[in-house]
Amino acid sequence: MKTVFNVISKFIAFILAGILILALPLSLLVYNMGEVIFDQENVNRIAAAIFLDSDIIPAAMEIVTNQQAEEISQKIEDTDQPEGQELDLFTLVYSMEERNWKNFREALLSDQVIGGWIRDTVNGFYRWLDTEEAIPQIRWNMMPLIEYMEGPEGEEAMVAFYDSLPDCTDLQMEEMQTQPGDQLPRAMMVKELCKLSTFPHAEQIKVYSDVLQMVINTIPQEYNATQAFLKSGEEISGVYTLKWNIRRLRVSLAAALLIPIGLLFLILIFGVRSMDGLGQWWGIPLVGGSLITLISALLYKPLWTGILTELMPEAIPQTSLLYHELIDGSARLLAPVFNPLRWQSFLILLIGVGLLAMGLIVKMRKSGEKES
Repeated sequence: MKTVFNVISKFIAFILAGILILALPLSLLVYNMGEVIFDQENVNRIAAAIFLDSDIIPAAMEIVTNQQAEEISQKIEDTDQPEGQELDLFTLVYSMEERNWKNFREALLSDQVIGGWIRDTVNGFYRWLDTEEAIPQIRWNMMPLIEYMEGPEGEEAMVAFYDSLPDCTDLQMEEMQTQPGDQLPRAMMVKELCKLSTFPHAEQIKVYSDVLQMVINTIPQEYNATQAFLKSGEEISGVYTLKWNIRRLRVSLAAALLIPIGLLFLILIFGVRSMDGLGQWWGIPLVGGSLITLISALLYKPLWTGILTELMPEAIPQTSLLYHELIDGSARLLAPVFNPLRWQSFLILLIGVGLLAMGLIVKMRKSGEKES
């Protein structure tokens, strides 16, 4: 009976050791993830690095304006315009390219403006998570952006945009029917997007400055980001439920390391009968699990790139700047999760090897005592 019990116990310990080999890297990964995403200051730093130290904003603006050019242009056109001088801005919005949005970002969206929006978003989210607020109070101060657009920076941006336009071709000149002394064809200008040789540059720049003013008129002094996402009472109640789910997730992630610790304890009960057995039953799964963890930490970038490539929407082509910025940005987001795995796996590997060495030494001493 005792022999049968020992066989069953060792079989259970063997299964637990196999589970530990797989659970160890997953538990470390989950624990690190919780340490990153629920550290408010850390999230602020990561978000700032992603949005301020890359071209993800102009890349996203290019894709969004290309896909929603009609909706965006209509919203701008709905602002008050002088009678007889209405502008159709679809072509202008749709034709905005990567370099135009980069210039716009550099001229008008300073790091200070974007950094403020990032802090407001992150701090608003964690304040909601840690208090009894029903919904996150996330509001972006748009006044710095408006002041930039209305100030010298806005004028310089319009001049830079105008300078980037090509000269009108003969065919375009003929379509606009421009002659010296005629009235400036404002509506045709924003459709053809070229420089007229029959009008002073300052007058043409003024047209694009008027467009910029139309954009300014559509910008609120304060943007309620929460209200933009939540439009009904059902969504608000769903957000409150989400808060409690996130809180439970935070506790679960923080407790992830209890899984391998618990497995070690169970292996100790079912499998370990001596010190040399402890070295084997603990050492082998710790070495195996730490090696898998180390390999994951070294290979996560190419593996993640392959996964993200498969999941990327068709609306974001691989040739677009946004495609590459999303991959780079997600890699920056994952780095604080995977990089600690290197030293963690190395430390556990040393412990596992030490236990194996201890078990081997104890076993050799026992053998020597029996021979003597």
